Amino acid sequence: SLLLTFMDNIPQPLNVLSLARSSDKASSIPNTNLELLALRKTQHVTLDKNLWILVLEGELIIDLPFGDFRVLRVGDSLQLAKGLKVKMEPLEETVILRQNV
Repeated sequence: SLLLTFMDNIPQPLNVLSLARSSDKASSIPNTNLELLALRKTQHVTLDKNLWILVLEGELIIDLPFGDFRVLRVGDSLQLAKGLKVKMEPLEETVILRQNV
């Protein structure tokens, strides 16, 4: 029927949590410069670009230089500067949205 054909052409909403969990690597959100990532274990990272992150699920401890740290919960975001050496430690599986800025 014409209605079913029309309904097939309507874009479906993106389930970002499922997309993030579908891979151990970052997943790009189509038509954006945003990535989703499910963090399951501690990562030590030296940032090669400025990075903005937003926690979508879980909690994330970010250890910064000189003993400073941030605890990010759902809805919290943080921008980190290029060159920083950080440790990202999820308290459980944590889903983040990130963008190099």
